[in-house]
Amino acid sequence: MSQYLSVRGYGSGSGGRDRSRSPAGPRSRTPSPSRREETRGELRRDVLPEVRVLDQSQAHPFDTDLLPRQSRTFRFAVFVIHFAISLLESHSGRAALIQTGRTVWNNWNRLSRRNLAFREDLRRRPELMDQAVDRFLANIRADPPNIVVSSRLEGEGLVQRLPWVNVQDQFEVKWGAIFRLNKRIIDDAIDAADGGHTEEFQRFLFLMGMATAHELVHAFVGVLTGNETTLTPPPADFPRPGNPVSGADGESGRYFEGALTGFLVEAYRRPDHPLGNHQSGDLLAQALGRNGTIYCHLDRNWMLARLSLNFDANSFPAPVSSWRPTRLTRADTAMQDARRPPYGEDFGDRDVTDWITQVNAMPVVRVGSAELREIMDMVYRPGNIRARA
Repeated sequence: MSQYLSVRGYGSGSGGRDRSRSPAGPRSRTPSPSRREETRGELRRDVLPEVRVLDQSQAHPFDTDLLPRQSRTFRFAVFVIHFAISLLESHSGRAALIQTGRTVWNNWNRLSRRNLAFREDLRRRPELMDQAVDRFLANIRADPPNIVVSSRLEGEGLVQRLPWVNVQDQFEVKWGAIFRLNKRIIDDAIDAADGGHTEEFQRFLFLMGMATAHELVHAFVGVLTGNETTLTPPPADFPRPGNPVSGADGESGRYFEGALTGFLVEAYRRPDHPLGNHQSGDLLAQALGRNGTIYCHLDRNWMLARLSLNFDANSFPAPVSSWRPTRLTRADTAMQDARRPPYGEDFGDRDVTDWITQVNAMPVVRVGSAELREIMDMVYRPGNIRARA
């Protein structure tokens, strides 16, 4: 899911939410030395060079504390962002992202295309979308988004696109999007790990890992638009139950998930679960059958293989037809509706320019290969949510 915010252009006055005008975004900056090294053909996929995780649970939305690398929340955030980037970098993930980009571009009208940062004509050179995807993947690997763990969200995650300079190879996700994950869910996941609920913790990891990949897709659409107001066209969506034709706007994250796996992941509350509303929920695959939407229980072995970063050619699309089917009734409750409601004042229509600038002046953490392996091993060793003394 993506939303829009006001960002003041540097030296350009203030910009509002009027969709008839796109406020200028932060002007481009020279990449940091570590990022220059990562983008000169030395890109490593076993490290995360510039990680910044913040906590947004205080009363004021701009009061966001930087979380230390030893914190459990930091380590959970590192897991899901590395999982998501690795998924997008895989052969199938990259292909699905290219398909998403092409579908979005092909369904924008001529007027919308005039205002895009991506000014190429895919009708003549469709391979240029491949190049845009590769630039984006290299950028987010070398310099991942700031991860704001927020108490303000209802769903698993939220990306809020920001306007940025219209030069494709200068996009920086830390300036081009506000990337937030649901603090309630992450807190519940950490409690599950601490309580020895291994299978529960694994479901949390997959749910939030897929949500993170979903939100990164929204960030990529922001790369194409260069602004925060251009809407995703309706064909770029995954059909919703009982409504094969979506609403006025598309949903690129849903489209990507459908293109990659053939289904969407939905979490539903299990009434008899001892964790009550703090559970991960029963993860169901929502897919399209011959007679409409079908639901199947997510296969645990398939899920664990993906959490172990096994994205081989046989991973996607998933063999949903062989999974155990189920039916939803009116008594079934989505976890999004069962969880405690969000709390705290949100950004609203406030200008976020100064806050973004302050955040991006904060220190970053380089997560090296040994530390990253230890974090990713928490799939089978939930105790790794805690950093070694």
